[in-house]
Formats: sequence, structure tokens, C-alpha cells
Amino acid sequence: MSNAQGIVTPKAQRLYSRAQECIRLHRSTEAETLLQKCLREAPNFTDAYTALGMLYCDNGQYSKAADVFRQASGACPSCTQAFVLPLARALCQARQYEQASSVLDQWKRSAALSPSLKGEYDRLRQNAQFGKYAVNARPTDTPINMGARINSVYDEYFPSVSIDDSTLVFTRRTNGVDEDFYIAQRDSCGGWFIARDMGSPPNSGMQEGAQMRSADGHYLFFMRCGNRSENGWEAGGCDLYFSYTKDAGWSQPVPFGATINTPGYEGMPALSCDNKELYFVSDRVGGYGGKDIWVSRFENGLWQVPENLGPEVNTPFDETAPFIASDNQTLYFVSDGHPGLGGNDIFYSRKKKDKWQRPENMGYPFNTPFDDVSLCLSADGRKAYLASNREGGLGNMDLYEVRMPETAQPEPYTYVFGIAYDSLDKRRLNYAQIEWSDAETGEKLYHYQSNRGDASYMASVLLHRKYGLHVYRVGYADYNDTISFTTAHVLAPDTLNFPLLDFNYSPPLYDTLLARFYFLRSNVQLSDSDQAQLKAMIAPYLEQTRVEFFVNGYTDDSGTPAINEELSSARARTLASLLGAMGIGDDKIHIQGWADADPIAPNDSEEHRQQNRRVEIVLRKP
Repeated sequence: MSNAQGIVTPKAQRLYSRAQECIRLHRSTEAETLLQKCLREAPNFTDAYTALGMLYCDNGQYSKAADVFRQASGACPSCTQAFVLPLARALCQARQYEQASSVLDQWKRSAALSPSLKGEYDRLRQNAQFGKYAVNARPTDTPINMGARINSVYDEYFPSVSIDDSTLVFTRRTNGVDEDFYIAQRDSCGGWFIARDMGSPPNSGMQEGAQMRSADGHYLFFMRCGNRSENGWEAGGCDLYFSYTKDAGWSQPVPFGATINTPGYEGMPALSCDNKELYFVSDRVGGYGGKDIWVSRFENGLWQVPENLGPEVNTPFDETAPFIASDNQTLYFVSDGHPGLGGNDIFYSRKKKDKWQRPENMGYPFNTPFDDVSLCLSADGRKAYLASNREGGLGNMDLYEVRMPETAQPEPYTYVFGIAYDSLDKRRLNYAQIEWSDAETGEKLYHYQSNRGDASYMASVLLHRKYGLHVYRVGYADYNDTISFTTAHVLAPDTLNFPLLDFNYSPPLYDTLLARFYFLRSNVQLSDSDQAQLKAMIAPYLEQTRVEFFVNGYTDDSGTPAINEELSSARARTLASLLGAMGIGDDKIHIQGWADADPIAPNDSEEHRQQNRRVEIVLRKP
């Protein structure tokens, strides 16, 4: 066999074919040995150089890869152009940015390249320039491997952490094929217990990855791959699903409809803390090339048609793994299209006046020339959990934790938790709408809803602002208030409950027994001491306009019904006349004689009958 560089012997071709089979079976060491033998047999075999260089790149041995591509250029001078881009890429990933720039500067054919190769050429130039700056700039903190309780010989990525920082959920790919969710809890010393399979649901025999739990803990959004549908439209290879809390676990996952899912790729969801915006990754038509980040907004009970985040965020290459911070203004994502350190890097962008700003690279060694592929933040925004295949891991892709640079942290915010409930019977009220606006300008800032389960809500709001609150629900009067927060509470959120008043409510009337006055047999007059006591009791209420007095007279059972009725009424009139003499209007005095009804003691002795010969004055006020 021959190629443009000379003869490839049958032995070299056999060695090359065996090496390709070893690469397919992930037997890297054997493949390396076979390719080295192949090149000794056929020093001009360019395909073997390419395979060996890519093998080193796949194993993170970028310096070795660069040496192989240099050797290829020397062995086949006429093929030098074919190895310029792989060589520059390997040099960038080996952190040899000066040499990468030199290789690209010496290449004179960039203007004549195809658009795709021209884009790759320009990207490598930007990476080389940025890399030279990044490694000499003020370093960020170095990510720390999370250890063997979390990481394994398999790949771990797409971490997410609960608001109280006590539960970590991530994706693990076992045997290079099966993706499932694993969960770990913190122990009493602040470390992590061994991660366990999250179970079914949401895990299944298909591929589940990149989960995102809502801030209130009630919803789970994730990606499931390997989907097919009868009509070929509603489900593609990877689609977005959601599940909600049910009893002690999760409901069976449900796919989003065709507004979100297409026959293309949809995955890696990120939900805003108010559950109103869903960021995700798709290669659908209308993007800027490769995979882009899109957002759908929940309005009028439906997820709306997704919008592309635009060219400030998306590039002709891949943007993946979005994470929206709880300030709803800072987006973190992964890209191999923006200037970086050589592999996939993590970036952040801030939203100002509804427009995403130019992304910033998280810097070195937060990012590395290796692939840093996903990130989430702790609730306070000061710590990040990320996935990377950098050197020193337990497997190919491991989880790390690192302190966030101050410049890349979200805007200061706090969490607020509460419920909406009926102010009278204390029933919890789901579907109450909770609007937060700027108290000075009236601009609507946040919109939450008490959930369908326990009627709770979880809000994330910026500090040092005065908010106007408007809470409303069908059948209830609106609730309005103003509030502000100056201190962040994320592990133990501020509590703000909303008591709502039923529309049919009328203020209750409260009756209070002020006094009882007792009478001798057949007597209807009060003694002087009783009259003095009555005046003292009534005095505090003389200036109150919303009070009424009910004067109820009673007798014992010794007389006839007619006599008892007249006697009880006469006693009530006696006290009513005294109230009138104090200045209380007739319209506020209600008189009733009840004869021997409603005794407070049995009529079996003179002592007990004395208790039943009485007048009660009841005060009624709202």
C-alpha cells in the first residue's frame, strides 16, 4: 500500500489495524505499543502519527501528542500543513502557549482555509493568546478532588447541591455506557457519606443525566437519552424530562412536549430559582452552530417557545452545561468556542437590562487545559462544585470543589421561604400568586407560586432593595406589603408567610360577659354598691362607638312562667336605665327577659336559686 509520503508495508498496515481495534476496546497501552512499532516499520505513515497523537490527547498526555505531531511534520514535509492545527491544539493543552502561537504564526495558509478550518485556526490563536495571559494572571483557588466517597474509576459529572449544602446529586457513567444519578449526604463532621444509586424513579434502564432540582425541592428536571417516538417528532435521542415529589420519592418522569423537545438534542437543564425560566442545551435549527444554550419561560401555565441566548453567549462551537445562579442574573456555562485554556472551560455571563454580557473565563487553575465540563454553586454562591478530567483524579472525569473567585460570585441575595394560608381556619392555600416588585419604581421583579403540595414557596431575592409584595388567589382578598432584606440567609432561609382573607369574610363579633348582678326574691332594684360597681365596669367603654350592650334578665323557677318572664324583664330594664343614665344610647342597649331559662345552678336550694336570680351584661364588639 502507498500514500503520498511513501510505501506503507503490509506489516505496518497490519500493526495499524490491530492498534485501531485496541483503541476501540480501550486498551490504550497496547495500542500505543503497536502504533510505535508501526511507525518504526513505516516512518512516513501519516495516519499512524495521527492515531498515536490523538491517543495521547485522549489520555491527557498532551506533551507527548505535540512531540508526535512534530515528528509527523518532519517525516513528511509535504504534509506539514495537515499537522499544524493538531500540533497547536496539543501545545495549548500542554500549556505551551508561546510555542502554539509560534506554530500558528508560521502557518501562511490561514486565509485560504475552508470556513470550518478557518474557525478552528482563529479559535486556537485566541486560546494561545488567552492562555499566555491566564497562567500569568492572579491565580484562582485550586479545585480539590472530592475523594473516593464521591468519585470512582468511572466518570462523575453534572453535580447539583441542595440549598442547605447537605445533599449532592450527580451523574455517573459506569462501564463507559450507562448513565444514572447518584446521591450523597453530608455526615455530622461535614464530610460526605459514600454516594449511592438514587434509585427508580428517576433512574431507569435508559440514560439519565444532568439533573437539576428546583430551589424549593419539589421538582426534578433532567435529560434522558436513547428516546424514540412513534411519530418521530416528540422525542429525539436526548430529551428533557421532569418529575415531582410524591410521598417519599419521585413521580414517574414525564417528557416535556414538542415546544421544548425535538428530534434533535435537548439536555442539561437549569431551572431559575423562581421556577419561571428553564435554560437548556440544544442543537435545534436556529442556533449559531454546534450546541447552543436556549431558554424557555413559563407563562400562562405553559412553557413558551425557547429563545436562543444570542451571540454573546453562543458561538459556532459548543456551549453546554448552563447553571443559573439564584440571583437570576449570573449564568455559568461550559464552552469550547470562547477563548480558553485549550479544552472545555467554564465561563460566566451577567444579565444587564435583559441582555447577556460578554462571558468571562473563570481563570486558571479553576479552568485547565483539560476538560472542565459542568458546575453548580452552593446556596451562598461562594463555593463551586465542578467536573473535570484534569490530572490527579481517581477516574477520567471527577468531581471537585473550589472557592469561587469574588469577581465571579453572584450578586448578594437571600432565600425566603414561607406558605400561603387561610387566615381564619389556617388551611394552606396552593396556587397563590406572589409578585415582588421594586417598591420605588413599580417594576415587576419576581413571580412565585405556592406549590400544589404543601402550599409553600421558595424565593431568592437580592439584598438592599425595598420590595413591594402583592399576593393574590381566587376567592381571597389581595395581600399587599413592603419589605427589604439586608442580611443573607441561605442555609436557614428567612420565613415570610402570607395569611389571606376569604372574600366572604365578615368581621366576627366578640361577646364578653362583663358582670352578673344578683337579686333577692321578687326584687328588681340594684343596691348602691352594685350601682357603683356597674359604673366602674362601663366607664372604659363610654367613648367607644363600635360596642353594644346586651342586658339579659333571669329568675329562678319558683314563680309561674308569666310572673318569671315579667320579673326577668323588669330586672333587665333596671340595669338598662342605669346604662342610659351613663350616656349610652338606646340603639346600643338590647334588653331581654329570659324568665327561668338557662339556669347556672340547679334550683334545689335557696343558695342555688339566688345564683339564678340575676342580670348579665354582655359586651359585644368586632
